[in-house]
Amino acid sequence: MSLQPLRKEDLQLGKPIPYSVFDGERVLLLSQGCVIESESVLDALRTSGMFSSDDKAAGKGQGMLYRPSVQAGLIASNQASERVGPGVEDLPAARATSTVGEDSLIGFGETNLRMGDPMQVRFDDGSKDRYPVRLIGAVDKRSILITHPQIEGRMIFLREGQVLRLKALRGKHAYAFEASVLKCQLTPFPYVHLNHPPQVRATTVRKAYRVGLSAIASVGLNGERARATCNMKDISIAGTLLHAPRELALVGATIEVAFRLQIDGQPVTFKVPGLIRNAREIEDGNGRFRSCGVEFVEMDAEQKRFLQSFIYESLLSEA
Repeated sequence: MSLQPLRKEDLQLGKPIPYSVFDGERVLLLSQGCVIESESVLDALRTSGMFSSDDKAAGKGQGMLYRPSVQAGLIASNQASERVGPGVEDLPAARATSTVGEDSLIGFGETNLRMGDPMQVRFDDGSKDRYPVRLIGAVDKRSILITHPQIEGRMIFLREGQVLRLKALRGKHAYAFEASVLKCQLTPFPYVHLNHPPQVRATTVRKAYRVGLSAIASVGLNGERARATCNMKDISIAGTLLHAPRELALVGATIEVAFRLQIDGQPVTFKVPGLIRNAREIEDGNGRFRSCGVEFVEMDAEQKRFLQSFIYESLLSEA
């Protein structure tokens, strides 16, 4: 299936879309016939990248119906007898847009990296490709040793003096530094001597470390079937920032937040109970939405591991 890019004006509020919409990696975002009635949802789709199949025939059938203000009214009045709004399986899987952390510059000896720790290597040539290696040794203030980067089982040619960009994660810290190739060795196995980096950028991954998003979530009051479509602006292990219909944005309300994230190339579904800690007005042009700080409560261990992986991936993918 080949894709054609869509223009901003091809998707309009309040009108059924005439064809299914995909992102640049052919992941279905919206089915044909979907009605979009939220500017924040439309903005999220535009951020994901919008494409249609060239025959405009993929994904026929009824799409999900985005009507946040109507849905939220049903939630508030407790009139919904069955689930209203998109199911979590219909939501597009989001990727990070930015990260917010605390950085410091330290010496390599001050890191808590250990022998055998995995690292990622990127070449200083403008390419975004990354290659897995492992830290296998260090000579204080003289050299560090890594396994030779490979692609499909074949060693990648490295020249002496070539600059490499390396990243690694250990515990609650992410490390990034540059080092140049001193010598490539082939025996007793392929490995590389790098110069000892003069400094390392260390980022502390705290509980409240936030990753910027432009994602769509399905949100409902705890125990209710009715759902409202909200826009997730950022996420951390502790919680998320939502733009929610004002009827749902009640401080102290217990909610369930359902969303999908792209982790290691695969969409992962989350359903997390949360508590709205604060809410404030936002300038959306119509006063229908509020910005809500949501604290995640009782997230199970598996979902917490997946979310931590998403945050770590975001750190490693930074330029």
